[in-house]
Amino acid sequence: MCRIRGSGGFTLMEIIVAVAIVSLMAGALGPVAYKQINSARTRATAREMEILEAGLLSFYEDTGRFPTEGEGLSALVVDPGAPNWQGPYVAASRRNPVESVRDDAFGREYVYDFNPLTTPPGSADLIVASTGADPELNAGGLNRNWDLNQDVDDLLVLVSAAGIDRAKENETRAELEAVASACRDYFQDHAGFPPDLSPLVGIYLDPGFDNGALRDAWNNQYRLLTYASGEGILILRVYSTGPDRQDDQGADDDLYVPVSSVPPGRRTTRLELDIAQTVLNCDPELELTSQWAGPGGVRARLGLADIFDLDGWGNVYGINVNSRIVYSCGADGDPASISDNLPRGVGP
Repeated sequence: MCRIRGSGGFTLMEIIVAVAIVSLMAGALGPVAYKQINSARTRATAREMEILEAGLLSFYEDTGRFPTEGEGLSALVVDPGAPNWQGPYVAASRRNPVESVRDDAFGREYVYDFNPLTTPPGSADLIVASTGADPELNAGGLNRNWDLNQDVDDLLVLVSAAGIDRAKENETRAELEAVASACRDYFQDHAGFPPDLSPLVGIYLDPGFDNGALRDAWNNQYRLLTYASGEGILILRVYSTGPDRQDDQGADDDLYVPVSSVPPGRRTTRLELDIAQTVLNCDPELELTSQWAGPGGVRARLGLADIFDLDGWGNVYGINVNSRIVYSCGADGDPASISDNLPRGVGP
């Protein structure tokens, strides 16, 4: 029988058999290799998406918002002009940082959906999605509902600021209470609320409070707003502009603590009235006039200092000549409305 050898010394039949074996092995191993490659890409994409989620939350902590759909993931590596941007928030290629956060491990662009429509509703503030090995998104998409109850091969990251905002809200509320307490003490000493926060530091607030910054957990200055209630009583609103950092004067998502002028004013007034009335009672022969303050007034003739001219709300004390009782016209400043006068029921 004739043997035809190849240049390497193999017969034609041996070469045919070898090729057949290699082809069979390639056919058997190809799908396995493809599956392993896709599995590795899936794991790499999932890891990258975790990094993107952490970066997005850091972006939110610094700026008070998430990137818009127009800004997308590139806002993590290139400043989009957001106030307090402290990025880059993820490691990226120096040559082309935008491309390094744009594509998943399959070489396809991530889908970035801000304020998405989801089932169940309200599941996320934004969604970052990869199609995975399958080049189609099956769970949802831009301008479509994301059905999060489906079992699909899409890779999704649901990003929510709720946890961050809860922690920041708790921190801010605790500081607001401290500032409100300082404002009450200030009112008791000055018969009025502070015009701003600066007079509180180091006297009514510990010098180390908030490291002297007096800023909320979203890095915005605390604010004061004074107004009169329907009864003519001054109310101070100590507030934070909240997560959206927009000044709504205590409305919308602003956090605030109201401070009434009544309790601190009452404490100061009662103390001064006790002293003034005691001094007056010790001089029962003193001839009285209806004028309490000023030169020739009863206060000066009793030898009391001029700090006794005004009550704890900044109003001039009065004196009832017939009953020989010194009184305050109360928080509303109206001597005729004797229900809130101190002592109660005493007026002109």
